[in-house]
Amino acid sequence: MEITCGELTDDKYEGKEVSINGWCRYIRIHKDKAFIDLADRYGITQIIFQGRLLDEASQLGREFVIRVEGKVRRRDKKDINPDMPTGKFEILASKLKVINKSKVPPFEVIDEKIAFLPDEDLRFKYRYLDLRRRNALWKIEFRDKVVKSIRKFFWDNDFLELETPLLIKDTYDASGSRTFIVPSRIHKGEFYGLPQSPQIYKQLSMISGLDKYFQIAKVFRDEDPREDRQPEFTQLDVETSFKDETYVQTLIEKMVERVFSEVLHKKIKTPFQHIDYKDAIRLYGNDKPDLRFDNKIVDLTEELAKSDYNIIKNSIKSGGKAIGIKFEAQFGTDRSKLDKNFMTEMVEKAKTFGLGGLTWLFIKDRKLRSEPEKIAEALSSQNENIIKKVNGAEGDIIIIGTDSSESLLLSAMSKLRRIIGIKIGKFKEDYSFLWVDRFPVFEEDEITKKLVPMHNPFVMPTDDSLKLIDSKPAEMIGRRYDLVLNGVEVGGGSIRIHDHELQRKILKIMGLDDKEIDESLGFLIEALSYGAPIHGGIALGLDRFVATLAGEDDIREFILFPKNRKFESFIDGSPKPVSEKRLKEDFNLRIDRT
Repeated sequence: MEITCGELTDDKYEGKEVSINGWCRYIRIHKDKAFIDLADRYGITQIIFQGRLLDEASQLGREFVIRVEGKVRRRDKKDINPDMPTGKFEILASKLKVINKSKVPPFEVIDEKIAFLPDEDLRFKYRYLDLRRRNALWKIEFRDKVVKSIRKFFWDNDFLELETPLLIKDTYDASGSRTFIVPSRIHKGEFYGLPQSPQIYKQLSMISGLDKYFQIAKVFRDEDPREDRQPEFTQLDVETSFKDETYVQTLIEKMVERVFSEVLHKKIKTPFQHIDYKDAIRLYGNDKPDLRFDNKIVDLTEELAKSDYNIIKNSIKSGGKAIGIKFEAQFGTDRSKLDKNFMTEMVEKAKTFGLGGLTWLFIKDRKLRSEPEKIAEALSSQNENIIKKVNGAEGDIIIIGTDSSESLLLSAMSKLRRIIGIKIGKFKEDYSFLWVDRFPVFEEDEITKKLVPMHNPFVMPTDDSLKLIDSKPAEMIGRRYDLVLNGVEVGGGSIRIHDHELQRKILKIMGLDDKEIDESLGFLIEALSYGAPIHGGIALGLDRFVATLAGEDDIREFILFPKNRKFESFIDGSPKPVSEKRLKEDFNLRIDRT
């Protein structure tokens, strides 16, 4: 009987002759016995070698691949390992075959709870070794469970799983973001683009009459490296015809319910909360607020302008604003979480976010207090007004920031809100889902001052804002929605433009002329002219969604072979130069390597 290394958990195996394959993880040689913990993706089983096999077993090294035959026996009571699922049993080996030897690994292949983990660059360079660790393997298995649950859900709801092409037309001028380009050998001097999203092709699928589409899609984005990004990533892509926002959002809520039930074995509260984009910015400072804690931003400009706190007062006189956030931290009685060191750290963090600093206050005996006390003294005339404005109570903390740029101030304070909220940890729930609705169609490019799409140029404006398209296009609101989980945007979608004339007009507002439109997106506009249905959908960043469900921040841990923070491949060292000979002969290209 052939078994895996995680299979010996049942009494039925006791006394059975079995064969087993795996990697030598832990090796302990005693005078008359050798103990080897054999591992595979399913678990670890202890093998005992003695007698004539002892010498052979003594020659084994870490991560050697072996095959063993032997009899399953129950361990003595004193030798049972309660921390290992197979800890009640062991195999007394009768045959040993070395399938492959291994060099000494560059790091120990054991979980971080047992040993110090090496530098992540080293782990990811030898990812095939890293994935032999139970903790690393669990993350890949967790991802697989989530994907299986998602697929089953959409199959059960009569969606077609379709594949859109990876070699497509580069529509850079229309989208405004960078596409990876691929030279064609057959068509010299011509290029494909790699999709940043299946967006256009899923719309073409709707025009084809394939009214329920989904795809676990690989997508690519040639952008500057950022902490939480990868140049290639995976998204769940969904599109439907003749449906509205409510249908799409309800569909995704039901999918999330299924994933939580099947994978996490938890119930999630539905329907999810909704908030308009403008209210999210006003109340929380960004469009992806973490609502596990409901600490809102409060405008304190009027109160601080009347105070004697000159640092902020002078900023307000120069056109700045002051905003505050209250936290129910019981600062006056419990300093275990928000101590002076943490406050100092947050002041420095505020500076990295662009603020000049941060003011900390706490409420004690119905008055504002501070360290040093002179700050509270300067605010004494506004004690009652500030406490009332933030709805403060005994022991609460208040942080105050100020800046002449309202957008910078809101952004910085929203980031601090999340850091402090997570530190305090007074969550209403472990998972907080939120729909952010009704985004602006356009935003102003900071450099060119042109109107550019806030999301993409295919978002349908709301009926009531379409009348502004000629006079005030910057004020148009789109039928766009984002899904936020614990302060992380995990998905975004919209109802799409299905009228070819309206689509052309939106592109013209972006500054494209008819020639540029026809060259970049003429094929889509022509397709829309052949009776396109109302359609819309959503895309969820699968890597981010899975990582957030698992309570992790780093999406790379859930990607089989990720890139590093410079977007270089750990495994093979790509990207690498291509020879001039190949570029010239295959692609008719020359590159100036200076």
